[in-house]
Amino acid sequence: MEKRSRITPYFLVILAAVMFAANSCSDNFYEQLAGDRITPEQGFQTSGDLLRSLGGAMLPLQDFMPKLIMLDGLRSDQMDVTQYADAYFRAINDQSFTVDNPFIDGSDLYKVVINCNEILANIDRVAEKDRNVDDYILHYVKGAVIGLRSWAYFTIVRIYGEAAYIEGNMTSLPKGDQTFLSKDVMIDTLINQITPYIHDSNVGKEYIEIRVSGYPNTKALLGELYLEKNDYGNAVTYLKMSCESYGNLASMLKVDKSFIDKSWKNIFVGSKGILTENISVIPFASTEGQVNPLPQWMLYNDQYMVKPTQILADNFKAQVQLKDNGQGTGDVYRGLGVTYGKSDTSVTGEPFILKYGIDQGEPYSTDIIISRAADIHLLLAEALNRSGESASALLLLNAGFNSLSPRPAVWARWNNNQGIRGRAYLKPKLIPVGYAGDLTELVEDYIIDERTMELAFEGKRWFDLVRIADRRGKPEFLADKVAAKFGVPGDTKYDAIHAFLMNPANWNLPIK
Repeated sequence: MEKRSRITPYFLVILAAVMFAANSCSDNFYEQLAGDRITPEQGFQTSGDLLRSLGGAMLPLQDFMPKLIMLDGLRSDQMDVTQYADAYFRAINDQSFTVDNPFIDGSDLYKVVINCNEILANIDRVAEKDRNVDDYILHYVKGAVIGLRSWAYFTIVRIYGEAAYIEGNMTSLPKGDQTFLSKDVMIDTLINQITPYIHDSNVGKEYIEIRVSGYPNTKALLGELYLEKNDYGNAVTYLKMSCESYGNLASMLKVDKSFIDKSWKNIFVGSKGILTENISVIPFASTEGQVNPLPQWMLYNDQYMVKPTQILADNFKAQVQLKDNGQGTGDVYRGLGVTYGKSDTSVTGEPFILKYGIDQGEPYSTDIIISRAADIHLLLAEALNRSGESASALLLLNAGFNSLSPRPAVWARWNNNQGIRGRAYLKPKLIPVGYAGDLTELVEDYIIDERTMELAFEGKRWFDLVRIADRRGKPEFLADKVAAKFGVPGDTKYDAIHAFLMNPANWNLPIK
């Protein structure tokens, strides 16, 4: 049975029209079949062919992203197994990994790399044959493809600690030994590959920046790569640029009022079209045979194999609202009833993960978000804090630059910024009076704690724990938090998991 592709990356050009749009908006584009065997000479003729290739490059992520969400949640302190969980989920939860577990298979990421290499090897054919593809478009489409490939490689090294580096367009299986790059070497390699394609909106303003829908923002990715290697100055530069990518559009990726209070949950309904918040999204369509399996594993009264940890639920409950609104305390706009729920059909009121079932009309078509504005804002806050700008970091975390008057010129474009906690109407997190501890680590703890709530079940938590534990040289930062879902020190399961995770070598999965 052929798999139909509903991944339809079109070129969104801010304040300008590009001829690609005519191809991407036609109804029959959604019906294109992926996987037909044609030669590159046949397949790279027109801008429409290029669009279909861009969609095909991302298609393996429909299989990979659900696996990443489950790996992240069960390896971290966000998910626990239920009594109905299968052996694979139980093994992940217990930090036990064998190569026969399909959830640790990273081959889909390598498929993305190979697909991107093929596009890069043949994209010039389109420019030669289609006059609508000029040098400017060609340059930024290449940059987008390199960005997607870089995201795939970055994800591989964060999961496995190293990656097989595939040179050029691989038309046959490699002969001899494969080259593997360590995480540090790969990050430097990716930075060098992305940098020439970064668009600076302060230079060459006569050009309009092109955004390839569904693809990662290359500036955000570059900033995150720098953050991973603790180069905070460059991380700030590019993460901030990513939020200012699209000219003077005040709402674009600025965490404004678009999804304030009750509207926050709408980020996850029809998410591919939400351009002010969501950057990179993998869509699903159960009516097209593309089923998002996450609701099957998460929702109560379905297969119900995983659930939110009590640690996460308690964190949401502990938040304090800025105004009551008759709702009581707790994170009422992101917590119970939005990110997670409780069954009213069982005596015990079992908790379940709701984020992928908010669209109750068609939950199995819920999109999976790879990157969104709140994610980038909190990474930017983390980088600012480590750069000695804790006050700015706290603004992004709390009420946003909208609350600051006057605003410094460097933040002039951020007049609508509400802050992550601000748009959820939560009490700001501040430095306690007379605090004598490490201020940088305290603010960093605030930011990472906020990420676990704002980005719950979006595949971010494990990577966050590893990044901070590595940075501080304290494996207990990770081990303490993950082991806590199994009890307290002295409990057999807690002690075993904690001891295992105190060895950073155990943070990398075996290569399947």
